[in-house]
Amino acid sequence: MKSGLKQEKGFTLIEVLAAIVILSIFSLVLTSYFTNAMSYSKSNQNKTIMVNLARNALFYVEKQDFEKMKDYFITKGNDAIEASKCKQDTAESPKCDDYIVLVQDTETLSQVLNPAINGVNYQIEIEYQRDLHNQSLNSSDPEKQKMAAYLLPVLVKVSRADSSGGPQSEPVVEGYITDEKIR
Repeated sequence: MKSGLKQEKGFTLIEVLAAIVILSIFSLVLTSYFTNAMSYSKSNQNKTIMVNLARNALFYVEKQDFEKMKDYFITKGNDAIEASKCKQDTAESPKCDDYIVLVQDTETLSQVLNPAINGVNYQIEIEYQRDLHNQSLNSSDPEKQKMAAYLLPVLVKVSRADSSGGPQSEPVVEGYITDEKIR
């Protein structure tokens, strides 16, 4: 008998184990990549929700009476409309006494400043940009001065009420409350 007939051409046990180890390492790397991609996507989704909430609050404030807003921010010297001052009390009615001079419906304002989306509570702060407005009013450009009388610059900041699991930075939307005369 020839010894050549007994030679089988196949993989040895070591070669099979090595292939399995290489494939498992490769699959673990891919799994971690997809896990990171999913968490990045979820973070971007949360930021998108927060930016849309900020835009919604800005649109709401833009539709309110300009003279009341101007009086509240400039004449009375207030710097912000804060969600913490417009919360639901124990009787489930909004407690927005500080802002009753700004809006007719404080319940809507409470819902705008303290929205709940997908079971997550958010808080919104609308901050008046006094320095930017004064800069426009005192500008050497007469067009800027004229325009500043009809615009109130604001920043809308959104944060999670529980401050856990959300993006590290608060999304900020900048905009203007415009006078009804130029709308």
